[in-house]
Amino acid sequence: MNQDFTPLRTYLNSLVPLNDLEWENLNELLYIQVYDKKELFLAEGKICKTVGFLLEGCFRWVKDHNGEDRTFDFAIEHEFVTNYYSIVTQKPSKVNILAVEKSTLVCMDAKKLIDLFDSSYSWQKIGRYLAQHTACYFMERLEASYYETPQIRYDKLMSTSPELFLRIPHHMLANYLGMTKETLSRLRNPAR
Repeated sequence: MNQDFTPLRTYLNSLVPLNDLEWENLNELLYIQVYDKKELFLAEGKICKTVGFLLEGCFRWVKDHNGEDRTFDFAIEHEFVTNYYSIVTQKPSKVNILAVEKSTLVCMDAKKLIDLFDSSYSWQKIGRYLAQHTACYFMERLEASYYETPQIRYDKLMSTSPELFLRIPHHMLANYLGMTKETLSRLRNPAR
């Protein structure tokens, strides 16, 4: 099967242009993996060993907390699916990562990818960018959970990722935003 990794190469080249040899070094590590709806990419209690780049579909990070699912994050096309903390610390994941819908990932072995980050200046820059992006993203999420009202969190999600409201069940979105389904419904339909 001819595997097209063009979206991943385009994304990485937007960070730092890779020459053909640098790309080929990554290309050797890549494979396609298809996940069915609700299929696990990573189970809680397991150490993450894979980095995925989402070609098609959607994933969510979720944890059972006192019998209730708590959604921490989502990923859609052209975003990464992994547990960076688990990879770096080699500690078991505290969350499950599972497909919200049938999804296709370009996957690679995390350890080999980290080794690749040491192979050239371009790869070092990409690794640094991805680590910085991850740290900043989660700091913003943490601050939002402490200091922003449900209305502000909803408005931000609508402006940055409106497609989630078409693809994700509303109970999952409400959970992710830290509000009830009823509050989300009121925010979506304020004229009622």
